[in-house]
Amino acid sequence: MKVFGIERMTLGELVDAVKDGGRFVVFHWRVGLLFKTVELPSAVRFVRSGERAGSGFRRSLGTLLTGWWAIPAGPRTTIGCLRENLGGGRDITASVLRTLVRAEHLADGALQQARVTPDPIVSELVSHAA
Repeated sequence: MKVFGIERMTLGELVDAVKDGGRFVVFHWRVGLLFKTVELPSAVRFVRSGERAGSGFRRSLGTLLTGWWAIPAGPRTTIGCLRENLGGGRDITASVLRTLVRAEHLADGALQQARVTPDPIVSELVSHAA
């Protein structure tokens, strides 16, 4: 899972940032394909407390151009997607935290099985620069 905005943060620091009001968001691009629509999500972005998540401008523009072309749900789903993107994206904080906690738990279990001392790099979250 690609998560932008959590460079070199430990899980504890991340949980504290979420308690202070941080959240994980994702933006969507809706594409209408005649009789069905397809939703293409962006990478997950961490937004600290007090920061704006943005509007997912490129994904909103893509949705505006391609989302309408599905019968009958195209216009309805396009408007919903645009509303969500312009409102700061979809908040997926709970599911991301569950995934990160589960991954850290599995990594700790693997270290205990191998009887290796924990390396600080192993406990850091994988992130990508925004």
